[in-house]
Amino acid sequence: MAWFSKIFSAVGADLASTVGNVIDELVTSDEEMAISENQKLKIQTAYEVKMRELLVNLDRQQAQHEENLEGELTERLKMDMKSDSWLSKNIRPLALIFMTVVVAILAFFTVFDSGLTKEQIEVVEKWIPFFTALMMVIYGFYFGSRGIEKIQKIRAAGNRDVEKVKTQTSSIDQEPKG
Repeated sequence: MAWFSKIFSAVGADLASTVGNVIDELVTSDEEMAISENQKLKIQTAYEVKMRELLVNLDRQQAQHEENLEGELTERLKMDMKSDSWLSKNIRPLALIFMTVVVAILAFFTVFDSGLTKEQIEVVEKWIPFFTALMMVIYGFYFGSRGIEKIQKIRAAGNRDVEKVKTQTSSIDQEPKG
């Protein structure tokens, strides 16, 4: 009979352990709930901090990328001006003049009775927003890049003046020889 009690005592112990684990998992004390809430808050806070860091890093990379693009554009414009080709030096003003003429002609055809049919005027009116946006980009690029070039020249001249003043100041600070 000893083997009979061993079987049932082992089964009883396993059964009691299993039932205890199930009840423990289903019923959580207030202390365990508070710990669980604290863990959730820690995880959420860590997530928010990490997301802010990633967004700041993304903004920094985006600003760096835009700065690199501006530098490349400026370098490209400088290379165009150093070129011996007449076209590469004058492409910006030519594009500006061409687009101004195209938009002026389109405006003329839509404003004044130019002998166009109603269908032709409708087609022209559909193209006006495209050419207007394109012209605004060209104007912005032309005058914006010219402004950037002038600002760089002013800064370069200012830096030379600052360096000149520094060398003059340092020569004044030196003790006279002799």
